[in-house]
Order: sequence, then C-alpha cells, then structure tokens
Amino acid sequence: MEDNTRRLLLTGDDFGRSAAINVAIEQWHRAGALTHAGLMVNEPGVGEAVEIARRNPNLRVGLHLTLCDGRASDGSAMGASPALAGLRFAFFPGARAWLRREIGAQFAKFAQLGLAPTYWDGHTHLHLHPLVLAITIPIAVEHNFRFMRLVREPRDGEGSGGFLPRVFSILSARAAPKLRAAGIGFADAVFGLSKSGRMDLDEVRRAAECARTRLTEIYFHPGAEAVLKDPAQVAPIVA
Repeated sequence: MEDNTRRLLLTGDDFGRSAAINVAIEQWHRAGALTHAGLMVNEPGVGEAVEIARRNPNLRVGLHLTLCDGRASDGSAMGASPALAGLRFAFFPGARAWLRREIGAQFAKFAQLGLAPTYWDGHTHLHLHPLVLAITIPIAVEHNFRFMRLVREPRDGEGSGGFLPRVFSILSARAAPKLRAAGIGFADAVFGLSKSGRMDLDEVRRAAECARTRLTEIYFHPGAEAVLKDPAQVAPIVA
C-alpha cells in the first residue's frame, strides 16, 4: 500500500460477507471510487469475492481479520460484541491459544486462496487489541504482509473527539513503534471511524484534501452505508 502515488487509499471493508457487499465492492472499484477491499476469509461470500478480485487485478485485497461478529475458521459463530471479545482476550487464560490458532488460520487461508499478501486490518478494529497485535505481527511477517491499518482519525471533524476515536488513537499510538520495529507500514491518517455506517461526501472531501500531504486511508462499507450510495459521486473527488 505504501507505493500508492495518489496518497489516498479507498478501502471497502467486509468483502466476502455477503453477495450484496461483493457486488457493491466491485461496482465501486470499477467506478474508480475504491482501491482496496478487506476480505473476511470465513464468510459465505468468500469464493465469489475471490472471483471478483481475480477479474479486477487492480483491486488490492487485504485480510479483514475477524475475531468477533463473524465465523471462526472451524465454522462456528463468534460472539457479536467486540467489547466482550476484548475482555475475554484480556482476562481468560485460554484466549491466547485460541487467538494464535484463529489468527494463524485466517492468514493461512488468505494465502491458500491465492491472493498476494498486501495489508491487514480488523473487523471492529480488534486487530489493535494489545494481545491480538502481539500475536498477529509475527504471523503477518511470516506471511509477508507489510502494511496494517492504524485508526488515527484527524480530530478536526464531527465526532472525532469522542470516546471510541480516543481509545483507538491511543491503541494506534502504542502499536506504531511495534509495527515500525517489524518493518510494517501504516497510513498517516485514517478516516471512517466517526462516520461508520454513515460515510458522506464531506468526509470523502476531507480525506482527499488530507491526502495532498499525507498518506491517507478512508474506509467504509459499500452496500451497507446509510448515506454514501453512489460511487459516481465519489469518483470525481478522489480522481
């Protein structure tokens, strides 16, 4: 991801979760409004998502590491709450062994699907949980992944000073030196948290302006957004 000369990464999350999301991601990419897609490797639409990736070679697909609100590698359903998952990871002795198995299995499946290692992030940003991060970094390096999403949203926007943005900003600040030490890159600014599920054109414009001087990512959920529904409105802003 570091070599993107436009300095703006446009990422669609939840690739593979459903047919509707898959269709939307391909539509947005072909319209010039999406450059990256985060793949949930254990979800029902993963086969179709891989086919879409193969017929759209300029779409850069990463691993959307899923540790809650999805399916585990053994097919079982995970709990829906990221907060409860985070507490379980922190305080239950068996969590570390489960995380090693599950994280390793998802990276291995990504490779088995024939996709080139690019970047990873996390569903509900659980990849920033300190225990998850500590386990993931060596696995990611082993699989030749060299870029990860930090959630570092500029604080001059609506909602950017709220509780969750502050939490993820702290976690990202703590993660950054660990990533650097492992040779893993990350964007300077990331937009999407304070507008999750309700991304709009004003936020896209802010991200595009930020990308003039800094490597910037904007992530959203094609096919599941309440406001941003037409890629034709976005493409001219990010061109």
